[in-house]
Amino acid sequence: MRALRALLTLPLLGVLCHPRDAGARIGAGAELPVETPATRSGEPPDVVVTARRRGEAKVGAETEFDENQIGARGADSIEDLLTRLAPVIGNGGGDPVILINGHPAGFDRSVLAYPAEALSRLEVLKPQASAVYAAPAGKRVVNLVLKPKFSSLTIDTGVNWATAGGQYGGTVAVGRVAIAGDTRWNVQARFGHDSALFKNARRISRPAGSFDGDGYVAGVDGGEIDPRLSDAAGKIVTVAAIPPQARSGTPAIGDFVGTAGRMTPLDPNAFDTLQPSRRTIALDAGVTRPVGDFSVTLGISANSSKMEGLRGLPMAAFVIPAGSRWSPFADDVLLTRPFDGARALRTFNDAKSLSGSLTVTGAVSGWQATVALSYLRNWMDNLLEGGVDLAKIGQLIDARDPRFNPYGPWDKSLLLATRSRSSGDTLSARLNLQKNIVDLPAGPLSWSLAADASQARTHARQSDNSGSAIAPTDVSFRQVNGQMSLNAPLLRRGGSTLPPLGDLSVNMWLGGQMMTRTSSQARLGGGVNWSPIQAAQFGAVYEYAGTAPSFDQLDAPLTRTIMRVFDYARQEVAEPIWVTGGNPALQRGSRRTLTLSAMVQPLGQQLLMLNVNYRQTVAKGGNAGFPELSPAIEAAFPERVTRDAAGRLIAVDARAINIAHDTDSSLFSSIVVRFSGGGHPPAGQAAAAAANPLQFTVSLNHNWHLKSEMLIRPGIPVIDRLGGGTGASRHEVNVQFSAGLRGAGADFGVAWSSPTRINQGVDDTNGAYRVTPPIVVSVSAFIDPDALFPGLKDNALAKGVKASLSVSNLLNSYRRVRSADGGPLPGFSRDEVDPLGRVMQVTVRKRF
Repeated sequence: MRALRALLTLPLLGVLCHPRDAGARIGAGAELPVETPATRSGEPPDVVVTARRRGEAKVGAETEFDENQIGARGADSIEDLLTRLAPVIGNGGGDPVILINGHPAGFDRSVLAYPAEALSRLEVLKPQASAVYAAPAGKRVVNLVLKPKFSSLTIDTGVNWATAGGQYGGTVAVGRVAIAGDTRWNVQARFGHDSALFKNARRISRPAGSFDGDGYVAGVDGGEIDPRLSDAAGKIVTVAAIPPQARSGTPAIGDFVGTAGRMTPLDPNAFDTLQPSRRTIALDAGVTRPVGDFSVTLGISANSSKMEGLRGLPMAAFVIPAGSRWSPFADDVLLTRPFDGARALRTFNDAKSLSGSLTVTGAVSGWQATVALSYLRNWMDNLLEGGVDLAKIGQLIDARDPRFNPYGPWDKSLLLATRSRSSGDTLSARLNLQKNIVDLPAGPLSWSLAADASQARTHARQSDNSGSAIAPTDVSFRQVNGQMSLNAPLLRRGGSTLPPLGDLSVNMWLGGQMMTRTSSQARLGGGVNWSPIQAAQFGAVYEYAGTAPSFDQLDAPLTRTIMRVFDYARQEVAEPIWVTGGNPALQRGSRRTLTLSAMVQPLGQQLLMLNVNYRQTVAKGGNAGFPELSPAIEAAFPERVTRDAAGRLIAVDARAINIAHDTDSSLFSSIVVRFSGGGHPPAGQAAAAAANPLQFTVSLNHNWHLKSEMLIRPGIPVIDRLGGGTGASRHEVNVQFSAGLRGAGADFGVAWSSPTRINQGVDDTNGAYRVTPPIVVSVSAFIDPDALFPGLKDNALAKGVKASLSVSNLLNSYRRVRSADGGPLPGFSRDEVDPLGRVMQVTVRKRF
């Protein structure tokens, strides 16, 4: 009888070990024997063997997506899939931590370029996973489980264009991925280009002034240039184009007779871009394979990004005095000319990088270890041309320099320009260790250790248009981070002699950071996770962390670009020089964070998930990014804003700022509904249809900012971001609906923010500007014909083809700003606020 029972037990092993229930996980504990009548009577119990699912992480999944659900999203890559699933993944702050088959990815990001079809499943882990994997508190952790066998060659082509015209772009990508068990490799090349958007493609008023392609002379007071010229031309001459003879020698008055009354006016908006052209080239390759008991991943990446914009025609207007060798006229004349014909001022940024990484994962003396090394080399070239150097031209005219011909070709030294070149490298190392150190009644006590170290060096050089160095700099920076985490399950549902209190676990962490030019920073915190019933989970996390500016915030090379902003002081659109880069004056600080969360799944099986998350952050000292240039911000940072004698906005130093105190609290809530429309197919329905049901996902996210106040320094008013200080919205709502199956699907998304205001003064609420953020609607759809129609699987042309269409900003909405009396403000027209508007994109992918 016992032998027969054992034989019957083994074939049922696959049923007893259902993938969704198999394997002990941290926080849940290992399965304990349950008393049965057989054990009470002395009979040997049935043998039940459990095993971990392939690629399972050490923390259970809060949300899981299988192949059907992944295929219904229509994503072309894993990175694209994560973007589409962002409302479901949650608000952990920034990109999630990535695991590959249950192990930390280290510096390996090449997996994000894999086709989404390479995934067997995607798991969003429970909140305590951030502590288990020694990630920052509150970070969501996503486990990517790859298929054991997969091979794909893909070619992607896409085009995008603004429906209002004037801008277009496209991408081409070729990728190869192969997975065979624990061995995988990939290579991908990608090229993208977006054309510039010029002002004359939109309804934007022309700037004041005269814009001419050849140049001309005129009377200083607008009157007659010279009676002799009028007599020779037979009419009163008030303007005359520069004659060809004047470009190479001293002109005579007769040379201007043929050009009398002639000009070559140009449209300045045809030489000014609202958005620069962009070109990107990327090459990524990686390979992962077992080496003994370890898994080794090598990756390389090369990237090039170039942006080019135009800033209008550089015109110069100056007086040539009577008696100059360059003037045949009896009186002074005003010469107006471009620097070099139709050559526009340029803004240019070229960034290149080359990186390599090595990641080793495996078990060492009972520890699950991940060691990663990375090296990055980068180069940057930035050019900003500001206009003609009128001061230098005035000096040459006053000095009567015979070598300076005001009509002829000009040397580039007469053009104001700043060029910044920099190069640098960063060497980084990362260590992650995890181990179950003791078995508690509710599960294993796990210990995680993480350490990061990096060294960065940068050489930067600025020069003017003549090539003379302005401020060469060489800086280096070292940083070391470490964190130790403990995760202890205290109670387990059904496994305790105490009253049924559910699952209860606590996690604690202690860490520190040491950086160049600053003292060490401590970090410590703890969290509690309680699940009284399977359908509900509650959590609380508190963390204290010393903060210090990063290498880029301190020592990044200065970059000058042109930013189109609204100048509230003059109530006009301005295009100041926007300075970004490192700020060596930044100081250290501290941050305290409290997070309370609740998650309920009342219907089970992930049909309905309700999340509520309260987060409060209090920072003392430290730094923050430079906010929008509102009146309150300009009042707090007058030294950061440069204006000319007329009060026009010329430049803004937008580098990171020091703060004295910053308080922020918010309540995030979400509702996610996921269900399958397949149900139980009737008898006789094709098995393929039953295995590919229609998937529906609806998500509603609401972020309610309760408080957001910043004190720059004692003695000045507190800036209330939500109360008119920076125009931040109190409420943000995002709705997303997705329906599809493997072969076709569609997404519909709406993003809304509540109206707000920007005070004209620090406390001027009566005269505040009224701000109405746009309602942004986006839609997308895809079709994979051979997945829908089995008859096309043998068609070489249709097999593996997927076509996608997406429309962003469907309603062509834009941010509206009005004065206190409700009237429109200059500079906030449809084309000035969001000149790109509605954008459509069509992508075709072919898999071989």
